[in-house]
Amino acid sequence: MEAFKIGFIIIAAALSACAGTMLLPAKQPGGSASGGKAAGGTAYYYGQVSFFSPDGKLPYGNTDSAVKREVLDGGARIIETVTQPGAGHGMRPKEFVTELKRRKKTLVYDASDAGGTFTGTVTFKDAELKAWTYKIKLKAGGAIKGAGRLTPEGVKTEKQLLGVARPMTVKEDLKTVSERDYKMYVNEMRPPGGAE
Repeated sequence: MEAFKIGFIIIAAALSACAGTMLLPAKQPGGSASGGKAAGGTAYYYGQVSFFSPDGKLPYGNTDSAVKREVLDGGARIIETVTQPGAGHGMRPKEFVTELKRRKKTLVYDASDAGGTFTGTVTFKDAELKAWTYKIKLKAGGAIKGAGRLTPEGVKTEKQLLGVARPMTVKEDLKTVSERDYKMYVNEMRPPGGAE
């Protein structure tokens, strides 16, 4: 069982590192979206990442996830920081950083993480960047394929982990939150003072 836990943590890290991975139109003064113009700014999300059997029927478990997404360089680069609780009580939260770089002026972004555990692409379906697909290769072997979408409430994704000893389906349901709430959720994941 311990080998599965270690493998699951690594898999969870790779899947979490490419969490929502989508781009939001920039908010203009007054709160309206920029409607296809250069995007920019920071958005925050919080919710559940749930792991299932490949057919999606048998739940394997879930975890909380807090996401900070920074859209930089007029939408040409996206930095996404995902924070999740530590593997056990009293352990520090895990943090995964993903970077997306747009290929010239296309809707295709090259994706990689700071830990070097995966590379691949995220391809948006339209100029409004409200729906996308994943095509990710894991350094340790296997692949992640799936899709995501922006809803009025936040971000929803469904990914399949393929070509590994224990394939699975991963679903994310992340709600839009304020920066203040995001920081509160991240702080709640930290163990009490001195326990780290």
